[in-house]
Amino acid sequence: MFTPEIEKRITERTDLLRKQYHQTDVFKYRLGSPNNSKVRRAKLSFMRSYVNNPHGAYTVRLRRAYAEADVLAEMQPVINDGELIVGLPDHGKLTPEEQQEYDEYEKMMRAAPSTTTETRGHMSLDFEKLVNVGVNGLLKEVRERKALLDLSKPENLSKDEFYEGCIAELTALAGLAERYCVYASELAEKETDPKRKEELQLIAENLKVVPMEPARTFHQGLQSVHFYTFCLWELYFGGRVDRYLYPLYEADLKAGRITYDRAVELYACFMLLPEAYIEPGVAFDSMVGGRDRAGNQVENEVTRICLDAIPFARSGNAKVTLAVNKNSSDDILRRAIRCNALGLTQPAMFNDDLVVDSFMHYGVAAEDARDYCNTGCSELTPVGRSGCYTVAPYHNLVEYLLDVMRTSPAGENEEQFTDRFERHLRDVIFEKNLMINRRMMERSRIGCDTMRACCLVHDCLETGKSIDEGGARYNFTQPNFIGFGTLIDSLRVLRELVFSGEYSMQDFLQILDENYEGNEALRQRIIHRIPHFGTNEESTDNIAVEVGRMLVRCTQDMENYRGEKDLMPGIFSFVMHAEYGKVTGATPDGRVAGYPLSSGSSPVQGRETKGPTAALLSNTAWDHFGFLGGIAVNIKFSKGQLSGENEDRMLDFIRVFMERGGYQMQINCVDRETLLAAQKDPEQYADLLVRVGGFSAYFCKLSKEMQQEIIDRNEHRF
Repeated sequence: MFTPEIEKRITERTDLLRKQYHQTDVFKYRLGSPNNSKVRRAKLSFMRSYVNNPHGAYTVRLRRAYAEADVLAEMQPVINDGELIVGLPDHGKLTPEEQQEYDEYEKMMRAAPSTTTETRGHMSLDFEKLVNVGVNGLLKEVRERKALLDLSKPENLSKDEFYEGCIAELTALAGLAERYCVYASELAEKETDPKRKEELQLIAENLKVVPMEPARTFHQGLQSVHFYTFCLWELYFGGRVDRYLYPLYEADLKAGRITYDRAVELYACFMLLPEAYIEPGVAFDSMVGGRDRAGNQVENEVTRICLDAIPFARSGNAKVTLAVNKNSSDDILRRAIRCNALGLTQPAMFNDDLVVDSFMHYGVAAEDARDYCNTGCSELTPVGRSGCYTVAPYHNLVEYLLDVMRTSPAGENEEQFTDRFERHLRDVIFEKNLMINRRMMERSRIGCDTMRACCLVHDCLETGKSIDEGGARYNFTQPNFIGFGTLIDSLRVLRELVFSGEYSMQDFLQILDENYEGNEALRQRIIHRIPHFGTNEESTDNIAVEVGRMLVRCTQDMENYRGEKDLMPGIFSFVMHAEYGKVTGATPDGRVAGYPLSSGSSPVQGRETKGPTAALLSNTAWDHFGFLGGIAVNIKFSKGQLSGENEDRMLDFIRVFMERGGYQMQINCVDRETLLAAQKDPEQYADLLVRVGGFSAYFCKLSKEMQQEIIDRNEHRF
């Protein structure tokens, strides 16, 4: 597609950026590590301001807003060699004096409300508004709304407080952009390489415009979106980039300011930036395709640009996801298949028709229902209109099953056991939702919002309420259920061995408590003789159908603190299937204690033994409708299986998956031999990407347990 010269140019730049970004502490170490200074320097600025209150803030929420502003005011510009889009945290280590100050303030903050970094995030802001009006447009709107308030009316005081916090943060962001502009100009003056000098000058020129003013070019659009989000504490996703960037790209083309390959290069740079400041193994995606708010199909040059940037970026954090519906073209789907065939684990593909209908079922207006994106591994929220609580919280389905097994009375039949399991499940969901509601209540009192994020969430500015006050248009709670496949297979085994009368429940529990020691023959019988989910076996798939319905029933009519009437269930796992697996004893499906639970909504690792079609049929046998908290169907193909004539088979495979109501498909295209080689020689496979439980990760940075779980997954062939 690209000439060798163009491909070489883009590859050299992205390789340079990747190498630099992978040297940061954030990439090398997990967040919270003593070696990780990504949050530490910003947190010092925050705590210093919060404790000393130099602005005389009269409420906790304003103390936080002004502390956020001071973080931005003290942030030093960082521009790396080869960057075309800029804005990164200062990774410089704290001096001994600063570390001492940090420790002292951290002690003081223990007595303060928990506002330091506890923001929800996991949403996409209204970046279309940002690129169209800029920060100055937001400031103008906020000031106008603030000026209209009658402060003699007590109900307006909290609105005035909210608008003041917005102004403080937006003004500080403007100051940071100005410092970046000056710094880029200074670097340009010193630069001796003519090409790099020109790039730095362009960076400075862009920062004279964005994020303060409306973006005028495709390049400026990317710069504006990145600059607004990189300094936020939490994850704020890119949204529907081929909608809000396309008018800028089209204008650039008409004016002769851009070429297709230059746009691909810019988007690859945009994708790579989170490698430097978001810890590895975190989904930080943008979505393309689907329909616009009016219902028109979206497939344009920016859709293709984003997909074509994937092989150059080869990023683990920032990825492209694709909304697929019945009108999606073969061209777009083939591009998606070819990216996955390279082992790049993206794009994941979401069922646009199912998702829109599901959102409307929950009361979301049609135009808002079409305007969604994934805001994490698999969870979906409306763009620029949500104050949703995602993965709130995780539930270990297998632990709940074992709890019910331990209290099973003698003579209990399968129907009675299942009814009791459902009652227990609903009770646990209620108790944990109560915990989430109490958290929402406390946050509504003390204000944990980042105000500049609220500025791009409807209807916060319109109502004068922050997200924590319930200002967002939609406020769903999305609990997430772990071990779906393990639960299904376990229930199938209980039917076969316990409810048939072959074993009593107590005898079978004794076998599990002993981790199958002395009962390996039974374990092998369970693994090889009893039907499993993922093999298109009707009676087992029917259990999946019932479990799916049960999860919906148990989350209906369970109100959250902000007034949403139903919870939105999800079945993806992030890393929790491995974390819960470590502390969960042996299970009826033959799994030994400590081994990961099943990943997402996929079958148990190694049990999809009848090929990809059987796996597809099982995975879509149960109803995915309404599971907007996220479903991750991970399917693993052998290397080379998606290329050549198999590309046609994969195209049909995707369309059948969507037609059967599949929620999302995520693909690994890597063979067992490569994974084993990577375990032995991680330095040679440092960039090897795999899909885990909804997100992508560098294989060699995963724990040994997680690596083994991915190796154990079935490797499909057409």
